[in-house]
Amino acid sequence: MSEKAKVKSEKSPSPKGIPTGEGEENDNVVQGDDSSLSYHPKLTVRTRRKDQAVSIEINDNGPGIPDEIKDKILQPFFTTKKGTAGTGLGLSITNDIIKAHGGSMDIKTKEGLGSTFIISLSGTKV
Repeated sequence: MSEKAKVKSEKSPSPKGIPTGEGEENDNVVQGDDSSLSYHPKLTVRTRRKDQAVSIEINDNGPGIPDEIKDKILQPFFTTKKGTAGTGLGLSITNDIIKAHGGSMDIKTKEGLGSTFIISLSGTKV
């Protein structure tokens, strides 16, 4: 492991069970953007239009959302961050804005395999 990778792994250890990119999980995976590391974060955004509806899919290859908190992540002030880091309003406000525009947000996630947020909007001005 490179010296740069060692420093990164000491500063931010990865959650267990992150996919290695080859379809299997590894409990010793180190996160980061260094090419020598086995976990490479990936974010994919897709947009689709069908008739008068638009959907936006945001997919990541992160650790996923545990079942015990999945139902809470859209609640105001819910956060998984320690101490005073973060307010827990981001997803709650985003969901409220989507609903105000007549849309919906669906969350598909599986621990160790990432998450997909699907925003659906429909109307005559799409």
